[in-house]
Amino acid sequence: MDGTGLLQTLTAAQRELLMAHAHRRMPRRGDVLLRAGEPSHVFFIVLRGVLAASGNGELTVYREVGTGQAVGELAFFCHGDQSETVTALRDCEVLEISHLAYAHALEADPGLAAAFLGLVAAKLHRKDGRRERRPGGQRRAIAFVRGGHEPVPPAFFERLRLRLRREGLVTLDRAVIADRFGGRSLGDPAVTEWLDRIEQEDAPVFYFGDDGLSDWTEFCLRQADEVVMVTSGDAPKAELSSVERLVEKLHPQSACRLVRLHRRRAGIVEGTAAWLARTPVFLHHHVSLQDNADVDALIRFLTGKAVGFVAGGGGGFGPAHVGVYRAFREQGATFDAFMGTSVGAAMLAGFAFLGEHDTLTAGTEDIFVKSRSFKRLTWPRYALLDHKAFDDALARVYGPETRVEDCWKPFFAIATNLSDNRMEVIRSGLLWQAVRASSAIPCVLPPFYTADGKMLVDGGVMDDAPLGPMQQIKAGPNLVVHFGRNGGQRFNVSYANLPGRGKLLAALLNPRRRLPRAPRLLSILFRTMLAHQRYDLPVTPQDLVLTPPAFAGANVMNFDRHMEVFEAAHAWAQREIETRLGNNDVATDAIFRRVAADQAPEQAPPMQAVA
Repeated sequence: MDGTGLLQTLTAAQRELLMAHAHRRMPRRGDVLLRAGEPSHVFFIVLRGVLAASGNGELTVYREVGTGQAVGELAFFCHGDQSETVTALRDCEVLEISHLAYAHALEADPGLAAAFLGLVAAKLHRKDGRRERRPGGQRRAIAFVRGGHEPVPPAFFERLRLRLRREGLVTLDRAVIADRFGGRSLGDPAVTEWLDRIEQEDAPVFYFGDDGLSDWTEFCLRQADEVVMVTSGDAPKAELSSVERLVEKLHPQSACRLVRLHRRRAGIVEGTAAWLARTPVFLHHHVSLQDNADVDALIRFLTGKAVGFVAGGGGGFGPAHVGVYRAFREQGATFDAFMGTSVGAAMLAGFAFLGEHDTLTAGTEDIFVKSRSFKRLTWPRYALLDHKAFDDALARVYGPETRVEDCWKPFFAIATNLSDNRMEVIRSGLLWQAVRASSAIPCVLPPFYTADGKMLVDGGVMDDAPLGPMQQIKAGPNLVVHFGRNGGQRFNVSYANLPGRGKLLAALLNPRRRLPRAPRLLSILFRTMLAHQRYDLPVTPQDLVLTPPAFAGANVMNFDRHMEVFEAAHAWAQREIETRLGNNDVATDAIFRRVAADQAPEQAPPMQAVA
């Protein structure tokens, strides 16, 4: 037996001694080896395959235990209870070491104690060197299978293979295994050991299942950490296919994606909600076969390189998001996912259904200027403003029946859930209602009430720059635009000179009398909403955070000069991009996916037309 990982620290004689006393096990995918809270009687060393360790036993977020690594050893040596539940992520081979086996091996060679002491000390020193896996992050192995009952155009899989290989990624199907291993079975040690070895590389391995359920398709599903179900046409009313049932059995929702294929790209499609009700998944993607753009975007999601746009709130400052977006698009940036708070959600929703800056500026004019949405006062029983004009304008601009799920690109709106006192990430339902809930400024507009009774208000109360939530949905670079300012502002206001109601009314009736220059009601409300925001965002080297200055014409509650704000932000962003690219800024390069010449992928072979 060759040494790997922990076993490499042992001599050949010690390895043979340990193997002689320990128990060799072959757990199947889904088998639980250790349970959190139970007394520790054994620990394991992985010889082949992957285990998942998590505190709650769920496979949503877990730490990966790969070949050569040990698990359960801390509780084993201190005679305590297990702190994690350990589950086989695929068919594995492990070495189970009990107290009796360890005692016998130690009796034969006391030197084993030093090796295992080093193992425990190294883990405590590193805290936890195991790689964390979470939904939306990079995986070891990803399987593509057909969802539903309609046939999937072979051209999609052919194109996907070519684009993956162009990126230097490994693609495997039945033919590849047959060519390499001849008539060997899928369970042959030569096959499984080779797969285990290539899956230990940094880049994921992509498995392509057969058209239906077969021994190879089942092998792919058992080998994969994430499954992509590729569908064509409308969601069938028939029961789940045999492949879909096996996916449901083997994989949690957090490890599943859905791809809907379309002949042509469209800003808004129909019928996605029916697919998601049939096969709940973590994330879905719309892919057109008219070119490679959507296939490449899907690959970026699967390899942890998808580019996100995160937009904060700010009322009348919101058109600046559109100016920044235009400047980046002009320089060749492509955004794969959008997440916004308040007016940021209102702006990014348009980009999610493939609108450009002219679409957004026209929509802003309709919603905020022509309809006078933020100028219609009402009797302040539920709010200061009459929300009906705002609601009607949102439904008119985004479409009364347009759903979040049917936007071509993934879109998420952030709201504050006052029913459960938490942040709400809105990822389904009517698009205009998602924007309305995210923009429900407390006291200014009534809260938005959902069909299941949740009261939602402006997302800025909880997270005005939702970079963290975006990172929970996908890996890769993000552009974050927010208007938050650091504290420290001082006000030259004499508190004693603030008038009571009598003097205030008299001053309002006499235009010659001046009132103290102090912040007004809505300004104070906005400052109060954002008082807890510190903007110490969880920024990675690939995240670019921009805070545009206060442009002339920008006013929190007034959009009349939105074109001036848009144009000023566009010009400012152009200068920012030029400066940052000139300085080889890492985050800016990541947004534009710039790589060094020696890292550039090879030229792709010419593509044939897709029928």
